[in-house]
Amino acid sequence: MLSRLAMLLGGLLLVVAAVTVAQRRGQEAGGRRRAHRVQHGQCSYTFVLPEPEPCPPEPEPFGGSNSLQRDSPAATLNLGDWPAQRVRQLEKVLENNTQWLQKLERYIQMNLRSELAQVQQHMVQNQTATMLELGTSLLNQTTAQTRKLTDVEAQVLNQTSRMEIQLLETSLSTNKLEKQLLLQGHELHRLHGRNSALETRVQALETQQQAELASLRGEKERLRRLLGRQSGALAGLERSLRAASGNSSLLQRQQRQLLESVQRLVRVVAQGPASVRAAEHVFQDCAEIQRFGANASGIYTIHVANMTEPRKVFCDMEANGGGWTLIQRRENGSVNFQRNWRDYKQGFGDLAGEHWLGNEVVHQLTSRTAYSLRVELQDWEGNEAYAQYEHFQLGSEGQLYRMVV
Repeated sequence: MLSRLAMLLGGLLLVVAAVTVAQRRGQEAGGRRRAHRVQHGQCSYTFVLPEPEPCPPEPEPFGGSNSLQRDSPAATLNLGDWPAQRVRQLEKVLENNTQWLQKLERYIQMNLRSELAQVQQHMVQNQTATMLELGTSLLNQTTAQTRKLTDVEAQVLNQTSRMEIQLLETSLSTNKLEKQLLLQGHELHRLHGRNSALETRVQALETQQQAELASLRGEKERLRRLLGRQSGALAGLERSLRAASGNSSLLQRQQRQLLESVQRLVRVVAQGPASVRAAEHVFQDCAEIQRFGANASGIYTIHVANMTEPRKVFCDMEANGGGWTLIQRRENGSVNFQRNWRDYKQGFGDLAGEHWLGNEVVHQLTSRTAYSLRVELQDWEGNEAYAQYEHFQLGSEGQLYRMVV
């Protein structure tokens, strides 16, 4: 805008200078009309100035060869009017030039004002567009920053929620550990009390054992002395016994046979008539023996189906109404139960003590009719427990003696 204004002012000065030059040239040319063209950028300005009147000729010297004496006053009068006319002409020319300059100035001002308005409008439009672009850019940046801040805020909230949950879980775990530590402290205190009681009992037992050991040592010494005294007497008796042994051998055999007969008779009398009748028959299981009238627990002979020989079993006539055929008994570990397949199939042990009746016998018994299974347990302190199954069956050897309850 400033460069445009400078160009217009320069054009104005150029026009004024051109007018002044034209005026001077017009004065020098003696009143000739001339046209002046001024080129300023794309605009062309043409100025037409009136030519001034030609100057009158200079008067000849008085008394010349071509002058008359009588004409001198008239010539003197014309020469006196010429400067006033020349001044009026110059004033008219100057006024005309002034009007042209005023018109030129108004024209330039009008063009300059319109161009200034266009420049200002263009600048305002450019500034408005720039401001709109800046506003749009700032709005987009603000939106993006707001979105980022929202995302960051959501992430912070999520992280805070997770931290709160972890803190709550940690607090719960800490409370649980504190409770466990408290319980363990109580348990340690209780164990410490029991340990103290056990230490007291151990000390008392040690004292008692030491006293008993001292007593046993005294008894051992007394028995040793007694044994020494009796050794001589036994030696004499041994000599006497050797002498009498030949005569008493027959008597001893007779006494032993008599003693066995008496013991057998005592057992038969104790069992009663039913036991005597039961001993004369062979039954299928202990339940039939009980129904026949026997009520004493002991060893009986039964006949198992599909087996050629009778089988001796131990019948429990006391537990839960009696009539139970004993399959297994374990009491003191006197019998090794780490056996092979054949031993468990045929059975092993002592029927009056620890034993296993045999898988094949149990299979034949349970496959003939319905049986119940009763398991009795007893610990070292005399506490008893049992489990009873109303249906019990043992599979065959081909079924690997699978138990069904």
